[in-house]
Amino acid sequence: MRPRDFAYAALSGILLGLLFPPFSFQAIAWVALFPLLWILERKHPLDGMILGFVAGFIGYFIIIWWVEETMVNYGGLPSPLAWLLVLTLAAYIGLYVGAFGYLLIWLTPEAGFARMFMAPVLWVALELARAYILSGFPWALLGYSQYSILPVIQIADLFGVYGVSFFIVLINAVFWHFFRHPDRAPILVFGGGVAVAALVLGYGYIRLHEVPGEMGLPRPVGIVQPDTRPSMKWELGRREAIMGDLEKLTSALVGDFRGRSRPVPPLIVWPEAAAPFIYSEEPRWQKRIAGIAEHAGSYLLFGSLSAKREEGTMSLYNSAYLLGPDGRSEGRYDKMHLVPFGEYIPLRWLLFFVEKFVPVIGRFGEGEEARIFDVPGGEFGVLICFEVIFPRVVRRMAGARFFINITNDAWFGRTAASEQHLSMAAMRAVEFRTPIVRAANTGISAIVDATGAIRIRSPLFEKWRWAGTVSPRKGPPTLYARVGDVFAFVCFAIMLLMGWLAVVRGHPRL
Repeated sequence: MRPRDFAYAALSGILLGLLFPPFSFQAIAWVALFPLLWILERKHPLDGMILGFVAGFIGYFIIIWWVEETMVNYGGLPSPLAWLLVLTLAAYIGLYVGAFGYLLIWLTPEAGFARMFMAPVLWVALELARAYILSGFPWALLGYSQYSILPVIQIADLFGVYGVSFFIVLINAVFWHFFRHPDRAPILVFGGGVAVAALVLGYGYIRLHEVPGEMGLPRPVGIVQPDTRPSMKWELGRREAIMGDLEKLTSALVGDFRGRSRPVPPLIVWPEAAAPFIYSEEPRWQKRIAGIAEHAGSYLLFGSLSAKREEGTMSLYNSAYLLGPDGRSEGRYDKMHLVPFGEYIPLRWLLFFVEKFVPVIGRFGEGEEARIFDVPGGEFGVLICFEVIFPRVVRRMAGARFFINITNDAWFGRTAASEQHLSMAAMRAVEFRTPIVRAANTGISAIVDATGAIRIRSPLFEKWRWAGTVSPRKGPPTLYARVGDVFAFVCFAIMLLMGWLAVVRGHPRL
């Protein structure tokens, strides 16, 4: 390999990094992989792995550098160890892009039409693997880069975010084939790419027109963003002040609703861990919050910790509680998918030293079942923080008419991670054609329509409230909600089949 090869791979990595917030240069998605595909020509599979790894490592280092700030400012890790964690995570994701480079060359040694078609298949198959291996880390999948380009992402109600990723890589591969092999049916290749783009965009514009008519009657919803800093949240002496802020904002929100037509009681949403104590262990605070809900005459959903005691041991859960307008409990949901390094330590046998630096992490239990709350005006499911980036978790609540995502993105500081997190929530709204109400501790709180449009959004690190309506889904579940990631699994199966055929036929280039 020559230095120019590494330069091309690095260029693809830089372009991948620029696709996502804070840069959000979405238009370059259609050529971001072009340099990498170009230099994979006539390379050995091991060369492809190295070049792919370079592209993936650089791209995802740009995207997830904020992990260092989170782990230093809020996790208590020393900066060198936090940077080591960032490098390790970027290298881990880079391995998938490395595998893409290796497999693309090994499975299609004769570059041409076969490579053009296999590129999106392999990319999606490996994104699917990343979503499951080691409990999954599907952060910043390629399809999320288009979250604000609404006509492009509407195909997610058929194929999920993986369908958007497939489309992006296919267009990159079409450009690669057209310019790299201009003697091999260029008109057919270019025309086919235009036809696929026309189908995707045509479907997108049609669905953007149809979806608003598929929504039900508006339901009054309010969001409270208290702007409680992580350094203060768990100080015993700050409880009264924190709860006082929540109560004042909620009272003001009730005033915002006053005088409006209210066929059903409003639903007021506080963010994840808004109540800074173990709610199930605090009768005094239970009474206080019940009084807030009763005074508001509203349903109140809020995040807090809960505990289960068995045989003298106590297990903590990250939970969401719902109180009725009469202050009585309507149920609780326990978070099912936990945050690595925040709520549990992955590969504890290997990363045992992390808990020595941050002894409070890695102690939460996993919830065992999805919960759909049935309230007047529409059934809703609750997704706590990180859960919203996992379609398979959301699909367990596919019967909900709208979703509520409560989160505490204060850990991200003022980095682009909050916007990246929101972009993934927007994709879930499209996949399930189900609007999302998002309440964040310090922002970004938002309302996301079923088209993926972010209709309302809060500023970061400000006290904020919003009173308005959300229109629940009234139609049947989408195709994606019914079949899940079948499209991505088919891509994975094709990858395995092609690998098996390569072995049987004794591929010369291993």
